[in-house]
Amino acid sequence: MIGLRLTFPWGRYYAHPWGLNPARLREAEWPPSPWRLLRALAAGWFRAHRGQPTGQDLLDLLKVLGSELPDIQIGRVTFSKTIHWQPNFGETNTGKKEERESRLAHGVYKKTRHENHFAATGDPVVFRYELAGLPQDRVVLMRDTLSDILPHVSYFGRAESLSYLELFPEDAAMPAEGWCRACMASGQPTRRIAEDCRDLFCPDPATFQPQFLWQRTGALVGPADAPPHLIEDLLAHQPLPDGARWVSYQMPDGWPGKWIVRTAQRLNPRRRPAHRVARHLRFSLECRIPVLLKFTVPLAEQFRRRALFNYGKARESFALHGPYREVAAPEDVRGDHQHAFYLPLGADAAHPELLNELHVWSEYGFTREEVEALMRVGSLHWGGGGGRYPIRPVLLEVSSSWPAHGPLAAWKKPARVWQSRTPFVPPRYFYRGNLHGAKLKKNDSPENQLAQCLHKAHVLASGEIRRLTPNLVPQQSLPPQAAWDIVRAPGEEDDSAQNGIAVVAHLPPHSSAPTEKDRRIGFLFQIRFDSPVSMPYPAFGHSAHFGLGLFVPAAPSAHDQLPISSL
Repeated sequence: MIGLRLTFPWGRYYAHPWGLNPARLREAEWPPSPWRLLRALAAGWFRAHRGQPTGQDLLDLLKVLGSELPDIQIGRVTFSKTIHWQPNFGETNTGKKEERESRLAHGVYKKTRHENHFAATGDPVVFRYELAGLPQDRVVLMRDTLSDILPHVSYFGRAESLSYLELFPEDAAMPAEGWCRACMASGQPTRRIAEDCRDLFCPDPATFQPQFLWQRTGALVGPADAPPHLIEDLLAHQPLPDGARWVSYQMPDGWPGKWIVRTAQRLNPRRRPAHRVARHLRFSLECRIPVLLKFTVPLAEQFRRRALFNYGKARESFALHGPYREVAAPEDVRGDHQHAFYLPLGADAAHPELLNELHVWSEYGFTREEVEALMRVGSLHWGGGGGRYPIRPVLLEVSSSWPAHGPLAAWKKPARVWQSRTPFVPPRYFYRGNLHGAKLKKNDSPENQLAQCLHKAHVLASGEIRRLTPNLVPQQSLPPQAAWDIVRAPGEEDDSAQNGIAVVAHLPPHSSAPTEKDRRIGFLFQIRFDSPVSMPYPAFGHSAHFGLGLFVPAAPSAHDQLPISSL
């Protein structure tokens, strides 16, 4: 048996079903088709062996895999799309002469709408080939060939679908559920129309040959000429490649309700509040330009405002509102900070200064109505580019527990060293205006306020707090200086603002100036405990529920620091 695990680091899979006009497309191909897998393997081999003739190892591999329809394991998925408008200069130059001249003179062009469909998923896809009756030495050779090919497969489907394709470990247990299997009739693959079946483009086990992946039968030419491109040849002669066919796949039990996360269209005000169904939602932040980490609070605030609008102005929700609207806590709430945290984060370890995900988490939990309100958040407008380049949240995951993967996966695990992911802003008044002449009590220093926050959260282990210097380049998950507005201290005699970062903090709705931004000074810290501890909640300090004061496990670093404070 051979298993191939396909992972999408961006959580998105772009692919049109074979031969379907994009204008008629309603959703992306799902699951990924076996024919597309074989094409990716062939492309990976040619990429690894540039300029070389087709190797026998590749032909043997494709022949064996193309003679079997694999089982495909999937996770939960959301079907979504992005919309863009293409200038249509041909249409602009039509109509009456006066209208054409007016449009051209003012630079007004007609536009054509395009929809970019994709499947959003946070789980890997596994292709399983049983290879029944194949000698073990052949299987070993196939695994060696795959090990040579797979590092060169960098995308799957369209080029936007960045992916990792790897061999499933031989000693690892295959997933127990989520399997899609080919529909068979009288021992032959068949097509079936049913709600729990989906058509996939597959190799025909009876007629498939490896060269059919890149050329048609009879398309061979003399040595002086190059064969025509497969797609061009198909457009001129026939719609399907040789050795290929459509096959219906039986989807997993519970399809589609259990496996498809659908965005709610509207709320039913007559529906009774349901029990709490989730604690964590993960969104991908789709934007055409990079979003810096310093926009953490504005994004989180706007996302929350949109969710509250969807939930209804006249309705109250402890999980969504929290204490900011003086909503009374339910009787079963135990402890502080049980309402929602809105945490914009970067999932790419190579670029920790950029935001591309948003996690919403509440220890208390969300009802179905609250989850629907969060799922229906549309575009977010941010900074100076928010109007021209809005952010579109795309739901990737809904779960009742803390995520097992992603930037926050390690938060629940005990660790000795915890490091700032975003600046900690002292909760009590600290340098919101002019730094010159400001005085600060010793007990109100940022280090002491952080220690007090930890003690209040019942983190009682002893240790030390080190203030970190922002980096000029990314290092040990600490964002570079370019991601923050660095504060310049007024003098050397007072180091309370040394290495400070000016951040936009949350401005409560009852503020006297709700239209202004509340800018405060935050700091990056490293906490070294004497024994491993786990944090009761992900962030501390002012605006903790909007992404500031987030701590993650880290290894001890050699950053410059001011004197150490003890816990």
